[in-house]
Amino acid sequence: MGRTQRSATWITTVLVAVAVMVAATAFLHHAGKIIAFPYELAAGEELLLRDAVHMAQGRAVYTEINDFPFVVSNYPPLFAALSGVLVPLLGQSLAVTRLVATASTLLGAVLIGAIIYQMTRSIWPSAVCGGTYLGSIFVYQWGAWGRVDSTAVLFSLLAVLVVLRWSDWRGTGLAAFCCLLSLYTKQTQWAAPLAIIAWLRWRRQRRQAVGFVVLLGTLGAVVLLLLSAATSGQFLRHLVIYNALGYSPRAFLSYWRAYLVTYLGIMAVATCWGAGSLRHRLFSLPLLYFGVSVVTTLAVGRAGASSNYFLELTAAALILCGLCWSELAKHHDYASIAVPVILLLQLIWFKAFPLSPLAIYYDPLPSFGYTPQASDVRGGEEIDRHVEGVEGEVLTEGGGFALRNGKELYGSPWLLNALEETGVVDEGLARLEGAVAMRRFSLIILTWQSYPPRILDAVWANYRRVDTVDCVFRYEIFVPREET
Repeated sequence: MGRTQRSATWITTVLVAVAVMVAATAFLHHAGKIIAFPYELAAGEELLLRDAVHMAQGRAVYTEINDFPFVVSNYPPLFAALSGVLVPLLGQSLAVTRLVATASTLLGAVLIGAIIYQMTRSIWPSAVCGGTYLGSIFVYQWGAWGRVDSTAVLFSLLAVLVVLRWSDWRGTGLAAFCCLLSLYTKQTQWAAPLAIIAWLRWRRQRRQAVGFVVLLGTLGAVVLLLLSAATSGQFLRHLVIYNALGYSPRAFLSYWRAYLVTYLGIMAVATCWGAGSLRHRLFSLPLLYFGVSVVTTLAVGRAGASSNYFLELTAAALILCGLCWSELAKHHDYASIAVPVILLLQLIWFKAFPLSPLAIYYDPLPSFGYTPQASDVRGGEEIDRHVEGVEGEVLTEGGGFALRNGKELYGSPWLLNALEETGVVDEGLARLEGAVAMRRFSLIILTWQSYPPRILDAVWANYRRVDTVDCVFRYEIFVPREET
């Protein structure tokens, strides 16, 4: 390697390392602000907090949807159980779910680096690619929210690492257990187990492949039977029947277009590395993991899905970027500069995206990547005062205001709306509509107005709006109309 080449390599590596440190610092600052913010930023955060609170208190989570409180718990229980451990310490606060999600995101970045290092023993590619995960757009936007995705990806990455670290039965058993944790965090996390099975078969470790399938299937079935028995069958209804929503190929293609525009750099590196590996018949577990992750993004076309379905693919792509960088560095030519340059551009692209063509193809909701301001806290406190001022029950759409003030959470607005046409919630909607018509609730708080029209009509007919408050979103406060 000549002097000029060494200088170019050193400068490029330093620049991308600085960019990664800036991105990681920005994520930590952003996450800290989100954890400290006591109100909802993403739809579904308060529902997962409600599940965590119920588990901490030993109360039922998967209940009949047509009875009060009309809540759908459409994820497996592990994330809520982990969050529930923090409830006695932090109370009924969104901080508990956000802390678990943020810690999972940070550990996920560490595991990406650990997987690369396990396969290459190269420090710089491992550290930089792991850190780049924190600076990627979708991870920045989703990583600190109180949602299940980061934790599910964490367990999948851990499964990949342990089976690479130990090629014997110990690694197979630990990987099966990690995949079980991932699947009982988010039921669509099939990329890691399928990739591990394919990799073991390709390595002609058929007994271990069968053992992996048997162990994962047996443990999964036992847990499923226990949860189904404990919930009188409601567990499967919440995860399967109430998740059987419409599918849109157009939405799938739209999300993929946005993803490719957003992550063109790392996807190009990962794809080229994958194609070269296949050409030379150099199969690896990370390559299989990347391929299966591409396939599992088919789920993003389901109603209610979003860019969080690409978090695992982003992690898998960065692992391949690290492997590619490490391999090119062995040849000591200018090609070794290509990957860090692309990673640097990827991080700059994120910071520039509000002013770039990316905004044309990826236009997220206002709360995506939003760091709460003091004005949002003041708005939430104003709504809190409305909640504190009533003695009876409160129907809230988002915000977490009911839980924060020690009240029961009622309703899964968007899902009740989405399930209305299936007929499975007819009885529940009739009961909720009747409760609103009888003015059972002392206060109603609406924001997205995603309840079915019949519920909204009942609100407008029996309640009057007394306030409108901005707290990231615009909330409308209703109180019962006086009897005439």
